[in-house]
Amino acid sequence: MIRALILLALIPSASLAELQPSVQELMPYMDTVAPCLDEAEDESAAQACIGVAARACMDAESRNQTTVGMMFCFMAEREAWDRLLNAEYASTMDGMRRVDAQEVEHFPQFANRADSLRTAQRAWIALRDADCTLEYAMWGSGSMRQIAGSGCRMRRTAERTIYLKFLGDYMR
Repeated sequence: MIRALILLALIPSASLAELQPSVQELMPYMDTVAPCLDEAEDESAAQACIGVAARACMDAESRNQTTVGMMFCFMAEREAWDRLLNAEYASTMDGMRRVDAQEVEHFPQFANRADSLRTAQRAWIALRDADCTLEYAMWGSGSMRQIAGSGCRMRRTAERTIYLKFLGDYMR
């Protein structure tokens, strides 16, 4: 996000208004992610939801096919996935706490699912950030870095959301 803001600071404000889709314009694309995920019966079907909103956003208007437009489309879909990720994490954490509470009396050494999930999530955040920083860096000073970086964060966030959704299913 910081890199996107730096890029935006370099674009003259008159041209930025022409390039940047408004939140209202992006909202319909963001709103397509949750129903797609809800309808997915398994991880494979859920994987097909990744990028659908961003592609529809890019196809909607020619200005969304610019580097900045594509970046904003990826960022909009990432925001939708991030909201879903937070909900899935909370739900999965609640389920793990319930299972841990049931097991703690007889097998306290194994009642560590919630702690393990928290540790894994923190490690995943660091891995996502490092991987996407690398993907961004691979393009050097080229404008494709904006698309690569924002696309990476969208994909990685979507993949983690899907993982948590199906990981926690057995505990709900």
